[in-house]
Amino acid sequence: MVLLGVIGMLVIPSGNVTRAGRRPAPRAVIPYTSFSFGDIYRGEIISQIFIIKNEGDADLQIKDFVASCGCQLVRSDKVIPPGKEGTATVEVETISQSGKIVKTATMQTNDPNLPSIVFTLVANVLQGTPLRRGKFIGPIFVSPDSFLALYAPAGKQVAGRVSITADDSPVKVLRVEGATNHFSTRVEVIEPGRNYNIVIESLPTETAGLFREQIRVITDNLLLPAFPIEAALRVMPKQ
Repeated sequence: MVLLGVIGMLVIPSGNVTRAGRRPAPRAVIPYTSFSFGDIYRGEIISQIFIIKNEGDADLQIKDFVASCGCQLVRSDKVIPPGKEGTATVEVETISQSGKIVKTATMQTNDPNLPSIVFTLVANVLQGTPLRRGKFIGPIFVSPDSFLALYAPAGKQVAGRVSITADDSPVKVLRVEGATNHFSTRVEVIEPGRNYNIVIESLPTETAGLFREQIRVITDNLLLPAFPIEAALRVMPKQ
């Protein structure tokens, strides 16, 4: 696999935002709009979480998202208040792809100076069987998925692991946040900067049902400062 890398960025000049008589307006600032994954195998999923900052003085609204063939928007914040930031996650399934691919997704906003923002994912899709189960999220590989399902009898605990691997440039996992109602989490360091396990353990729950929470994994990488892991717990009723 070749070196992962950023191939584009978009920053809109600030201009004068305090001029008397000017109507409040959003101002979208996108640190990076493209990501290159290098060589991957057909069938592997590639995705990137793009950061969207609002440096204006009105809500930034995400009006619409149009993706090219094979590319899809997984999730996006709909409204980003002034001074805050949101994200848009773009994903491509490569099962029907081959060779060099360039996939785009266009986001429509209410920023008068930036009504359209194009996000791009680039990869070279090789023939062959994927070496591992999981998906790329920017500079890391998450296995077996960024969604973990756990099943437990009422009152019992179960645990699962999500593996985080940085194949090329080092990425440090700093900590995990969130998921305190039904899960406990911790980070296992396998190889610093290269490989980590996110251990997710259910808390004893007497009530049967399905419980879902989101865990945020915080890293030291500017291209991927944080990413989510969805955890679901199915508690079986007592027999």
